[in-house]
Amino acid sequence: MSEAASAAAAVAPRASRGKKWTLIAIVAVALAGGAVAATRFLGGADTAQAEAPAKKREPIFVSLEQFTVNLADEGGERFAQVGVTLEVADEHVDKALRAVMPSVRNSVLLLLSSKKSEELLTLDGKKQLAAQIADGTAAELGWSGSKDADRPKPIAAVHFSHFIVQ
Repeated sequence: MSEAASAAAAVAPRASRGKKWTLIAIVAVALAGGAVAATRFLGGADTAQAEAPAKKREPIFVSLEQFTVNLADEGGERFAQVGVTLEVADEHVDKALRAVMPSVRNSVLLLLSSKKSEELLTLDGKKQLAAQIADGTAAELGWSGSKDADRPKPIAAVHFSHFIVQ
């Protein structure tokens, strides 16, 4: 009996260990399947790829030389020194802008010299000037807001690097 009992005892733990690993494998497969099903049901994998933001582009900045202009105030004794940096939509706009830079600078100079100091000293006046520079520069590049509404504006933003009115 001792030989038979010890043989039976040796076989029993092996059999229970095999069942234990089989049970663990079944549970692992079931959990993995449940995770995949939950992800698809809740829209995780497909939606995450669809909702992932487009690769963010690095901004492209084009600095214009500093502008110094007499303002349109009475007496003509006030002037402004303004540094302008344009943020453009892409490399193609950058190249096109550099090709027409003299006419862009001319339009900015004419715009600045038509302003009065009280317009430029307010935040709203500076914002309006930035919008006008963006629109004028876009026009120099052949973009028109009304006929080109389906195309993005070539000038993403206008930034002032310095702004002095005296």
